[in-house]
Amino acid sequence: MSDSMTPDVERQLLLAFSPLDKRALGLAFGTALALLLICATALSMAIDPQQRVPLYLLDQYLLGYSISALGILAGGAWGFVIGFVAGWFIALTRNFVMAIWLLVIRIRADFATQRDFLDHL
Repeated sequence: MSDSMTPDVERQLLLAFSPLDKRALGLAFGTALALLLICATALSMAIDPQQRVPLYLLDQYLLGYSISALGILAGGAWGFVIGFVAGWFIALTRNFVMAIWLLVIRIRADFATQRDFLDHL
């Protein structure tokens, strides 16, 4: 980093380019999706007894899911697993893309500083 940067800018750049924690993002996505499925199933049971909202279709994809009290638990468990895997994979992909991008930037900067190397000999 250049000497003209303030410590605030340096800290912000370090935060912007730091890798995401895969486990933390997985837990956040898993918790959010589990709560979403639990709330959607509970609201569907309470507000819409005729089941006009087709949540029952989720039992085709989620083993043990149904619009019932046990289905709420199964939906929460499956939502957590699916959300965790999705969040973990998103963090992994973002970290990989950022690492490649920073490598390309570093190589370009090194090439730009060494471009006129032979002129100085």
